Amino acid sequence: MSDYPIVTGKRLIKALLRKKYIEVKRRKGKRGKASHVSIRHPKDKTRVAVVIDTKDDLQKGTLGSIRRQLKLSREGFIEILRDC
Repeated sequence: MSDYPIVTGKRLIKALLRKKYIEVKRRKGKRGKASHVSIRHPKDKTRVAVVIDTKDDLQKGTLGSIRRQLKLSREGFIEILRDC
């Protein structure tokens, strides 16, 4: 499995929340509309910001960066993406 499934930011956030990741109270955006959401694992202090305001699919490089920041294996991350 060399390629990541196609996924949007909103779908990725929903999948991570189902896997017990936590949405940090901090949201970034203009005029009250959030463009990024910070996500972290409950046992780890490392945070990652995920874009949510676009309907475009996330790029493979972006998904790889998110996976590395969350310290997940490639196979584990692909399993999370397939669940969303």
